Amino acid sequence: MSESGVVTTLTIRHQLPHRLRLASPRELTPARLELLRAQMEPLHPDLVIRPTAHRCGVVVMRSSESLLCPALVVCQLEAVIRADPVHGPAPPPTAFNAWLGETRQGSIKVLMALAIAGWALPLLPGTPFFLLAWWLGWRPETTARSGEAEFEPAVLQPGR
Repeated sequence: MSESGVVTTLTIRHQLPHRLRLASPRELTPARLELLRAQMEPLHPDLVIRPTAHRCGVVVMRSSESLLCPALVVCQLEAVIRADPVHGPAPPPTAFNAWLGETRQGSIKVLMALAIAGWALPLLPGTPFFLLAWWLGWRPETTARSGEAEFEPAVLQPGR
C-alpha cells in the first residue's frame, strides 16, 4: 500500500536518474501497453515505454538526459492501468474479411433475386431464399422518416 492508503499496482524494481523499471502483479495486455504509450505521449513526449519480463512489467526511459520523477510517473501509469478499457475505432478489415463481405453481398443479391422469382413463379418457393438472405445480413432500407426527427437537433439528423 502507498502512503495514501491506495493499493498500488506497480512497484519500482530498479531506478536510475533517467530510467525506471516497474513490475506489475499481473500481466499487461498488448492493448493496455498501447494505451499506456498513447496516454503518456502527450504528457511526456520524450518517454519511451516498453514491456519487460513477459509483459509483467515496463521500463520507462527518457530519450533526453533529463531526470524522471519516479512518484509522478508511477502515479500516472497506475491511473492509466486502473482506467476502464477504452473502445477505439475498429481496425480496418483484412483482405480476407473484405473478400468475405463482398461474397456475402453477392450471395444476398442472388438469394433475393431467387426469392422474388419464387414469389412470381409457382414452382419455385421464394420464402426459403428470402430467409437465407435475411440470415446473411440483408435488411430492408428504411426510407420513411418518423415525426420524432422533427424534434431532434439538426446535427443529429442524417442528411442535413
